[in-house]
Amino acid sequence: MHVRSTAAAPGTPVVRSVTPPVDHGEGCYWDDRTQVLYFVDIAGELVNRYNPATGQVTNIHFEGGGVSLVVPVAGSLDELVVTRGHDVLLVRWDGKSAEPESVKVIISVEADKPGNRFNDGKADTTGRLWLGTMGPEPVPGDVTPNQGSLYSVDTNSDNVVTHLSPVSVSNGLIWSHDDKFMYYIDSPTEHVDVFDYDIVTGDISNRRTVFDLTSNNITGVPDGMTIDANDNLWVAVFNGAKVLNVNPRTGELLRVVDIPADRVTDVVFGGSDLSTLYVTTSRYGLSDDEVAQQPLAGTVFEVTGLGVRGVAGHTAIRSVPPQ
Repeated sequence: MHVRSTAAAPGTPVVRSVTPPVDHGEGCYWDDRTQVLYFVDIAGELVNRYNPATGQVTNIHFEGGGVSLVVPVAGSLDELVVTRGHDVLLVRWDGKSAEPESVKVIISVEADKPGNRFNDGKADTTGRLWLGTMGPEPVPGDVTPNQGSLYSVDTNSDNVVTHLSPVSVSNGLIWSHDDKFMYYIDSPTEHVDVFDYDIVTGDISNRRTVFDLTSNNITGVPDGMTIDANDNLWVAVFNGAKVLNVNPRTGELLRVVDIPADRVTDVVFGGSDLSTLYVTTSRYGLSDDEVAQQPLAGTVFEVTGLGVRGVAGHTAIRSVPPQ
């Protein structure tokens, strides 16, 4: 059993690897419409599609930079927003073919910072895209600090708004169910922050910290993040081999789910009733000995029996065709 609790756990979780390993799994998104999991391999430049009903994984490859984000487009079952390097792409893919039907660049950022790339992001309930960047990473895990930014892209527009700059590794973000708060991670800070959120304008304000890993004696850095139906956070811990369940209103660490891979990167709830937690991991930068010690590193894990449910992810609204 790969779970330990710091409070009374409502369920008895089971952790199971469900995909072959990739180099650097990240950016997971559960498409509740089609009941499939999308996730990326940043180092392998892949968008992957995992179908739990069949166990099949299909993928498409992109040249030209790390692929870090995938968000389906509202009103379409074969269009995805994908980030590659500095670019935001609109991709048409049937989920089965070895090549996408079409790839169009919607937006490019930070042309003056060739070593930067997009990292994590999501769409809010209006379909507005939020995307963050990070600085150069000459050695795996060693990122040049204060080179990135956090952006949003309005629906039906290619207008890019800069909200935070500089950041070091723009990472997990998610919204409360009432859309009044946006939770955000800049990984090297080793804490989870919250902003007041205006869903109409997309403005963020009044930043404060809701959970600090160091003061809670948590080894590793926070990475991707999601939220459950109780408005509690689930945070992947890179170089920590765990997922944290946090109450952001009180700062309480509710429980810790151990994952048999050090580099835990992202989390999302999925399954027919959104009660399965999918967890992406990485083996990028591990030595041969380290891989031998954690052979499941780089696979996607499913965690069942948690006793909680998530919420369906938001799709991106991209009704303006790219020029």
